[in-house]
Amino acid sequence: MPGRGGYARRRRMRPFPIRRPVLLAAWVLSLLSATVPSIRAQDAWKLPPSGAAEYSRRYDAATGTAPSFGEAQKLAPKDKVPEWLLPHLVPAPWLCQGELTKDQRAVGDEPRDLRDVLRAAAFDLRIDGAVKIRYRRLVPFGDLVLTGKAEPRDAAGKQTFTLAVATEDPEVRPGEARAALQKYVRPLCKYQAQGSLRVERTFDRERGAVGAFDARLELVFGEEKGRFRKLVVTDAQELVALHDNQDAAFRGAVATAIVEGTKWLKREIGDLSRRHFRDPDDGENTYGAGRIALAVLTMLHAEVPGDDPLIAAAFDELRRRELVDTYSLGVSLLALAERYAPPGEAEQLRSGALAAPRPRTLPDADKALAADWLARLLKNVDTRLDPGSKLAFNYTAAPRFDNSVHQYGLLGLYAASLCQLDVPAATWQATAAHQLGVQCNDNGRQLAPDVMSYRDLAASERGDAPAKRARSAAAVPARGFAYHQPDRPAYGSMTAAGIGSLVIARGGLVRSGQPKAEILPKIDAAVASGFAWLAAEFHVRSNPGFVERADDSWYYYLYGLERTCELAGIARIGGRDWYYEGALQILDQQNKGGSFRSERERGLMLDATCFAILFLKKAALPPITGG
Repeated sequence: MPGRGGYARRRRMRPFPIRRPVLLAAWVLSLLSATVPSIRAQDAWKLPPSGAAEYSRRYDAATGTAPSFGEAQKLAPKDKVPEWLLPHLVPAPWLCQGELTKDQRAVGDEPRDLRDVLRAAAFDLRIDGAVKIRYRRLVPFGDLVLTGKAEPRDAAGKQTFTLAVATEDPEVRPGEARAALQKYVRPLCKYQAQGSLRVERTFDRERGAVGAFDARLELVFGEEKGRFRKLVVTDAQELVALHDNQDAAFRGAVATAIVEGTKWLKREIGDLSRRHFRDPDDGENTYGAGRIALAVLTMLHAEVPGDDPLIAAAFDELRRRELVDTYSLGVSLLALAERYAPPGEAEQLRSGALAAPRPRTLPDADKALAADWLARLLKNVDTRLDPGSKLAFNYTAAPRFDNSVHQYGLLGLYAASLCQLDVPAATWQATAAHQLGVQCNDNGRQLAPDVMSYRDLAASERGDAPAKRARSAAAVPARGFAYHQPDRPAYGSMTAAGIGSLVIARGGLVRSGQPKAEILPKIDAAVASGFAWLAAEFHVRSNPGFVERADDSWYYYLYGLERTCELAGIARIGGRDWYYEGALQILDQQNKGGSFRSERERGLMLDATCFAILFLKKAALPPITGG
């Protein structure tokens, strides 16, 4: 197939009816000088559809302090960078096609990490001539504004530019109330910084990708009176390969990561006396038992047999303990339901061969245990509400709730119903009624939901039907969920929790004989609004939405994203493969021993490893497929 080169050669061979060679040469030179810069300016990425570019990386960061701004500028920093400046986890050196802007010329996802500022600038093919770029919400600085001038890329695609960097007050974002900006975001933007960003890069026009870049960011800011800090971040990346979506190498890496992670979990669960498996003496919570249940749930999803001695010993330990809190009870019920799950169920649900998960047949002793856990779970509610009309879960019975623990309550109800325990339709309706009342305001942002189901994706790949996306006829309010009340800023992990809770409640209502309940259209509208928010804010390199949560609970966000999309049977959000993009980030965080790095330097690897494996394994089961 002829490319641009072949087409250009044919044009150069055409004779021109001009007899003066000097005039001809001058005319050709003037034509080239007029057209080549504009052609180069239109360079664009050519990544495989829904695929990715893999890079190797040399990364470093250092900091230092001095008593004056001028002295700080002259520093050659050597100190370790604190986590409040750069999160512990380094984003993976991949660029996914879904991350690019519609014109495929720059990264469209806003950086939430200073390291990703280097990446965004290095991958931005629009940088040519006068430059002014605003990267919003780079805490603890505010909006980062880059200005300067960049010379065009040369004939070999090489370009070097240096831009001035300064911080400005954060601007209001789409879907954000100005009052929320003032109250919740501005207090996080504590420092005014100045500095520079230098980038050397080469764009490989043949491959349609940046072949290599070397970037250096320097920032200086006043930390307190008489103390100025300099931060230097360097990142050099080189293109390794372009990958098709979920290619064989990716599938092999995922399989290996699950196997190695499961081996680590087996070693960890082999000693239940470890400190993080112990419950506190005061009896206020049983988080240690919850971690045992989480590890067991993960191992079962990773295809460790239910009668494995380690699994059996862990369940014996859970039977001996008196579970108290909603988190521990919900996860334990999930683990018990998974122990008796039929093989191959997940794929049958995704394909539509099954309309709903099969009921579990438990031995009498385990069914009695599940019934006891369910009874305890149903007591852990927000005591301010009448559970006959609205039911919200708390850790234990008390006048509070949050959307995180509420979803674990719903997951526990879902697991109990799979174990053939009775969960009344009124309970499902009351949980949904509460969830509907705590969804955040759209603040004027309305979008058409842009999601594609697994069944529609499979049909399009087979050629049976054109690709479909579940769109409403008109735009819907883009509404996420916050941790507590709806007047606070929404963010990714809680939005995933809110949507997932609604999907579970809906499935419970339908299974309990209420397929035409009046609340169902309200649930459907709220789920569509939630997915509209996720599509608008989507990325996987941090927890999206409220910037205070960007580097907090990242694995929990991705596990919540997986669970929500699997519960709803969603394969694409905003045209993007959420699983592929998320997995590429997760895979880069695995340690040699099989565990996954935690979000904090001293964080617990057990939770990170479980959430990572559950994401990679696509552990959640849709309650109703519609098949």
